[in-house]
Amino acid sequence: MKPQLILLLALLQFACNPSRQTFHALVDDYLVWHFQSSPVEATWIGMHDHDGRFGRYTSESMQAAAQQVRQFQIRLGQIDPETLSLEEEVDYHIFQNSLDLVLFGLIDLREHTWNPMQVAQEVGFGIMLLASQDFAPLAERLANILNRLKDIPRVLEEAQTALETAPEVHTRTAIRQVNGAVNLVSEELFTLLSPLTTDQEQALREASDTAAAALEAFSSWLESNLLPRADKDFRLGAKLYERKLLLSLGEDITPDEILRRARSELAMTQHEMFELALPLYLQEVAGFSATDRADTLKAIKWALDQIAEDHVGRGEVLDNVTGTIVDLEAFIREHDIIALDSRHPLEIRPTPEFQRGVSIASLEAPGPLEKGLKTFYNVSPIPEDWDDERAESFLREYNSISVKILSIHEALPGHYVQLYYANRYPSVLRAVFGSGVMVEGWAHYCETMMIEAGYGGGDPRYRLVQKKWYLRGIANAILDQGIHAQGMSQEEAMQLMVDETFQEQSEAELKWVRAQLTSAQLSTYFVGTTLMWALRSDMEAALGDHFDLRKFHEKLLSHGSPPIKYLRKLLL
Repeated sequence: MKPQLILLLALLQFACNPSRQTFHALVDDYLVWHFQSSPVEATWIGMHDHDGRFGRYTSESMQAAAQQVRQFQIRLGQIDPETLSLEEEVDYHIFQNSLDLVLFGLIDLREHTWNPMQVAQEVGFGIMLLASQDFAPLAERLANILNRLKDIPRVLEEAQTALETAPEVHTRTAIRQVNGAVNLVSEELFTLLSPLTTDQEQALREASDTAAAALEAFSSWLESNLLPRADKDFRLGAKLYERKLLLSLGEDITPDEILRRARSELAMTQHEMFELALPLYLQEVAGFSATDRADTLKAIKWALDQIAEDHVGRGEVLDNVTGTIVDLEAFIREHDIIALDSRHPLEIRPTPEFQRGVSIASLEAPGPLEKGLKTFYNVSPIPEDWDDERAESFLREYNSISVKILSIHEALPGHYVQLYYANRYPSVLRAVFGSGVMVEGWAHYCETMMIEAGYGGGDPRYRLVQKKWYLRGIANAILDQGIHAQGMSQEEAMQLMVDETFQEQSEAELKWVRAQLTSAQLSTYFVGTTLMWALRSDMEAALGDHFDLRKFHEKLLSHGSPPIKYLRKLLL
């Protein structure tokens, strides 16, 4: 059948189905409202009608938003999803769950009243996105930067009024991030936008001075006013946490099931690591007992300690990460893992200051409506105030093999590749409400998949380090639930991370902070990778000898970033 005829038939089918027209009209209405309400996210998506302002933080604006979301829920409930195409039905259910999550945030979590990090990150991202991406001529972007700089005093005043209390850890992190935003608007902007004309530089200096003064005043208020009364518990509590977890995951799995699987996988993975470590360890010690659990953990720790000795110096972290990319790309092409696309430039850079304090590395990709823009692989440098012992601990955690696993996760074929595949999918709704389980699950799956495909040349040290990274994902899920729903103490968390999953002290300390700052997100790694492997296993069983790894990966990523339960439906 000719392509023109196929398109004509599709258009006729759409025109004859009022439910499909109603659904698409509803989605369009929602996106218009969403981008107006979330102008910084609109900038990232590639919708640039709102680039000159920030969102609202008043109680009235939050109440109005909740009322609007309820209206969208009512309209969505009037549409029968079974009258839609399969892809539209998936979008329907994603939309339904996401509206529930948005309303939960507005009504139940109300983070604008206790989390100062929200506004710190919005201000930083709102300026950085306009300055670092060449999606429009400099003059146009500069005009919007000036408008956003001028809007900073207003948005900070609204946020300050809304903040009733806060956890101490959120407040201290926000102070550091706000100070990073000061540096962004007063110094980094001029480097990012260079060269400027004299008039442009003068206008930018005037606006940046005003913005920096407002940010400095907000930082001072956080430190002198909010911090002394920052006595809110960072733990969400079982009821709020479990509701948030179920909505955030969007998968058919309960908190109890996650914990059961995680603890089972913890024991099994430790045993597998012991089998890898034992031949190395027996060469060094006498009197070893394979039936003694303490000896088992000691053997694994010993082997990992030998691997950790091979690491770069304190000032070479960024160069070390950069060196992994060419190696990974060559392996992926040689072993036909997935088709790579050279039209998406990747830049490795130090994590901007306003983003630091949550994770060691991150991947910042352009939105689905942008074309040919840079993707940033952010790597946090070792803080200058860390002593040599703490820096050494960090470098041992991210040793020469471990940093390659990190780059598999963040870049190739992890987040970087998955997100440029996702951006090809035409549903903007699916991009706005991308599944963290799918995104992190794919990246975590890739760590194991690459080693199984032969990366590392069969060296058992690579498999040992990869399994340590898998243990980190398992620990993340246990920590997430244990801390926010079960009262897990710092001592218990550190014991799990250091003694049971072999993380260096510095990594465990940073993860303890991250677990306090986030909730539900840390579970996405373990849940995602287990569901991803289950899907691959079922695809292999269904296709038998016809299963092709590259085709599986490309088909998997061709649907954007929906929850894995819907990928299962689309693929099987």
